[in-house]
Order: sequence, then structure tokens, then C-alpha cells
Amino acid sequence: MKRVSHLAISVALTIAHTNSVFAQTPAGKPPPAKSEAAPTNQGYERRIRSLEAQVRSLQSRVAYKFATLDCNTGKYDEFQFAGGSLTYFAACTKIEPYLEGHKITISIGNPYAFTFSNVKGSLNYGKDWEDQADKKVEISFTDTLRGGAWNTLVVTVNPSKPEEMRLLNIELNAQTAGSGR
Repeated sequence: MKRVSHLAISVALTIAHTNSVFAQTPAGKPPPAKSEAAPTNQGYERRIRSLEAQVRSLQSRVAYKFATLDCNTGKYDEFQFAGGSLTYFAACTKIEPYLEGHKITISIGNPYAFTFSNVKGSLNYGKDWEDQADKKVEISFTDTLRGGAWNTLVVTVNPSKPEEMRLLNIELNAQTAGSGR
């Protein structure tokens, strides 16, 4: 029995050695050249411009469920309530230091004739998209979101640092809709 085991091991080693010898390249022959040349900086720049254009095109077709707030310019951004398809507007009108953080005044535009109540959501903040992933403040809008008007919402982010206020995204959802009167 031991003899068969040693014989089997010897045969296996011989086969493995033979396969490795035949798999090697002949001596003195260079390895095959790569068929593709290394990309140049111009190639990378062209590819980046192409990808940026594709992203802009996709962004123009996608309805965002959140609005990106720009507190430097105060310009508005369009968004949709989570679970809805109507478009609303949001703009950062003021940001100021408050205690160990910041107080952010946001205007929410409701272009429709009906009001919303029980509006809740969140404000994500951070230096960039990656930093923003785990920084969130829950929002509860105590007043009704009046139709045909800009509504003021004040959000306190405490604690926070100034560099964490570079990217602000707000997402809202309404539980109840009613007539505007």
C-alpha cells in the first residue's frame, strides 16, 4: 500500500514538472509585445471630457429626489419629494454660525395650489460626496408647506465645522396634501 502511494506521488510530480517545462518560453526569445500602447495624458483628458459630458446628459434626464443647496449664490435647485413625481424648489438663503455648529435657512418653493403637512426629511452635509455619506440631520417641518409660495425652513446642524458645510443636500417627503385654502 505504501508503495502505491509513493508511486502515485512520483508520477504526479513527474507530470507537473513536465507541464511546467513545456509551458516556459524558449530561451533567448523575448516575451510577446503588448498590442496596446500606454494611454497618453491627451487620451485621458479626452476620456474625462467625454465622461463629464455623459454625466451632464444623464443628470439632465434624471429627476432628483434631493436638492443640492448652494449657500454662496443662493440659487435654487429642483427636486422631488421621496415617493412622488411633482417638482419643488429649494434654495439656501442664509447660513450662519450657531453654538458649535451652523444654522441654515432654506426656502422651499411649492409651485402648486395645494398645501402639504407632516413634511419630514433630512439634510446631508459634508466636504464632498464621500464625507457626506454619514453626516445627516433629520428635518421636521412644523408649519404647512403653503402652495404657490416660498416657505422658510431653518435647520440647525450642531456640531459642525465650516468645511463640512461645502456640500448640502436636502430630501423631503410629505405625509398629507390638502387644499390651498
